[in-house]
Amino acid sequence: MKHNKRHRIRLPFSTALPLLLIGCGWYAVVSQSQSLEQATIETYQKAQLEVVRSMARAARTYITRELELRPQAVHEIEQEVLDYFVKPTRIGTTGDAWIYSPNYVVFDESEDFPEEYQGKSIALIFALQRRHGAWHYEEMTQAVMQGREGVGWYVWQPDKAIESTPWWEPLTQDAGREIAAWSPVVVFPDTDREKIWVVGVSAMLPELMQMNGAYAQIQNSILTMSVMTIAVLLLMVLLRHSRVALETSESHYRAIVEDQMEMICRFRCDGTLTFVNQAYADTFGITPETLRRANVFDLIPRADLPKLLLQLANLSVAQPTYSSERRILTPDQQWRWQQWTDRAIFNHRGQVVEIQSVGRDITERKLYEAEIERLAFTDPLTGLANRRRLYDLGQASLRASATQPSPVALIYLDLDRFKPINDTLGHDAGDELLIQVAERLRACIREGDTLARLGGDEFAILLAASELNDAKRIAERILVALNQPFHLRGHAIQIGCSLGIATTIAATIAMTGSEMPFSELLTQADIAMYRAKSQGRGNYAVFDALMHAETLTRRQLETDLQHVIQQDQLRVYYQPIVSLTSYEILGFEAVVRWQHPRRGLLTPAEFLPVAEELGLNLPIERWVLRQACRQIARWQSRYSTGTHLLVSINLSAKHLAQPDMVDYLKTLLHETRISPANLMLEITEDVVIQHFETAIAVLTRLRQLGVQIGLDDFGTGYSSLSYLHRFPVDMLKIDRSFMQMISRPSRNSPKNGQMVRSIALLAESLGIPTIAEGIETLDQLTQLRALHCSYGQGYFFAEPLNQFAVEDFLKCYNHEKLRLRS
Repeated sequence: MKHNKRHRIRLPFSTALPLLLIGCGWYAVVSQSQSLEQATIETYQKAQLEVVRSMARAARTYITRELELRPQAVHEIEQEVLDYFVKPTRIGTTGDAWIYSPNYVVFDESEDFPEEYQGKSIALIFALQRRHGAWHYEEMTQAVMQGREGVGWYVWQPDKAIESTPWWEPLTQDAGREIAAWSPVVVFPDTDREKIWVVGVSAMLPELMQMNGAYAQIQNSILTMSVMTIAVLLLMVLLRHSRVALETSESHYRAIVEDQMEMICRFRCDGTLTFVNQAYADTFGITPETLRRANVFDLIPRADLPKLLLQLANLSVAQPTYSSERRILTPDQQWRWQQWTDRAIFNHRGQVVEIQSVGRDITERKLYEAEIERLAFTDPLTGLANRRRLYDLGQASLRASATQPSPVALIYLDLDRFKPINDTLGHDAGDELLIQVAERLRACIREGDTLARLGGDEFAILLAASELNDAKRIAERILVALNQPFHLRGHAIQIGCSLGIATTIAATIAMTGSEMPFSELLTQADIAMYRAKSQGRGNYAVFDALMHAETLTRRQLETDLQHVIQQDQLRVYYQPIVSLTSYEILGFEAVVRWQHPRRGLLTPAEFLPVAEELGLNLPIERWVLRQACRQIARWQSRYSTGTHLLVSINLSAKHLAQPDMVDYLKTLLHETRISPANLMLEITEDVVIQHFETAIAVLTRLRQLGVQIGLDDFGTGYSSLSYLHRFPVDMLKIDRSFMQMISRPSRNSPKNGQMVRSIALLAESLGIPTIAEGIETLDQLTQLRALHCSYGQGYFFAEPLNQFAVEDFLKCYNHEKLRLRS
């Protein structure tokens, strides 16, 4: 036999409690209504009973007295009793009085009593009423027919009774009842008219409850309860909607969190995980449900755990969040980097109860950063440390040596003869050579030393905790290694190097005990390296106090050079250029001097190289050019022989490469009003060869302007003769080194003379005059005349003169010219 399973409706407590309270409220309203109804019935039945008793006594007394006075006026007395006692009887302002006898209706003028019932027998009326639906009527009818006193209730006309009851009748259950009380009275006693009247009063229960305010109380209770019920129901509906919205929001939030690419977890202070999303679980290759049973601290590497615990312990209301980077070891034994933001969740006392963390994988970024750092600190060609890395390591070594007395040494290395190889074989070949050099240098240093490429063909080696002798031994190994041939593209290439060594011991003495930056140590090693080059290359030099003094001098010179033009410290000196055949003055070479406020008059060799490194050579050259043009203009206007004077000015490669060079010179010639033919610009052979096409173009434009071009230091370049026929040159200047060769007595003197003769013959064949520099003796002058050199200059004729000395020279030169001719 199958049993039907009943499905029980289970309501959540949050829903059942309001419904229970509503039910209790309505039960109280019902109870109150029924209590008020019962109290009304009891109260008014008591009152009705007293009234009918009083009315019965009064009627009996009245009838007795009137019968004595008017024994024959029975009908009149009966009517008077009805008029005086029965009809006026009311309970308050409601109710009707009536008189029944055991056999018939004596009097009943109730509004709902049918007219046709008047005078009829009680039994007949009872039968009729039962037929019409009256109920609860039998008890009262039996009591009346028996002449007994009593109280009760009944419904006379059910249809009308239902219409007269209020809408909340189910609460009171009055159903239009009439309550009644009756009492028998013997009228006309001791007469043949003696009979029993049952005098009663009845009233509608709804009217009585309306009159005593019971209905008002019930109505207020119902209204109040209705409002409360509606409010609670609305609140339940709102709560339901809110719950649904919250569940929907939580569902959406959970879906969003679960689908997030970022990792999200939540854990208690002891590390117990309370929530993880799929992304976090995927990191460990397990499901979120399995991971929620784990402890987050077990997932952190033991070495990183103390730092994390310290960070979490510092979370507070003032600082509720903390960001950090962490490592984890994945199940496939791969280290991954993650960036986490931890946010503390507090209770009402401000104590941390949970921590919510949001993280993302930054392994790729870490790899990129590592690669960027490697590129930032590594030379891309050789893979060595670069200048920046060397600076960082060097500064760290200096700080360490300051606390622990251990000297630091630095070797600065520059390759010899690298530039010609780079220029002739190409930059790719030069790069291959640098890579081979780096490999040989690695083999020469010790473990722990730092080898760096500073740029170009310059290298540096940082030797931590090393004495000077250690640095010397490594320098000697490097000299031997780099002197061995390099095999490059089928060629055996021979190069060398020059090295400079600086140590913190010597450097600290030079710095007078003050803390030294690494850049200072590098500068000192660089100075020592240039000292090694000046001593013949292929060796090394150690920085000492003397070099430091020279360095201080150079730095002061650099500082003073910054304002040399503004403070009008430059001077232009002029050295005469003389014809070696007629001894006429061709012109002057303008050379610059610096009237230093402390060191006196400085030659160009003492400051121009420094000015070129500082980028000041261009403004200095232009200042000299302007001053010389102005001065030659003054001399041309002052002396009759000055109209043909030539001024020669040296021009550097930087000056020649200026885009506005020709335009600037054109403007200057216009301002000073000198002929372009009176100006000769001297450039060195190396400048033309290194910038051949650019130099040819600029020199051609200058020649078209009318300016003369002189090729200075001719014969010192390794390829000058092969390019000479293409140069737009007006004058060749034979370098002063040849003057020393022809004047030095030795077995090679005839050969030296032949070299000068070759240059002179070459120039003569090309139709280019020559100027011999550095003539200091009569013997040199005689040989140069014999070699058919065109012009000469040097101390034999005059040293470089200032403008005033030049004027004196021009005045007395005619006498000197006669002496030379003789």
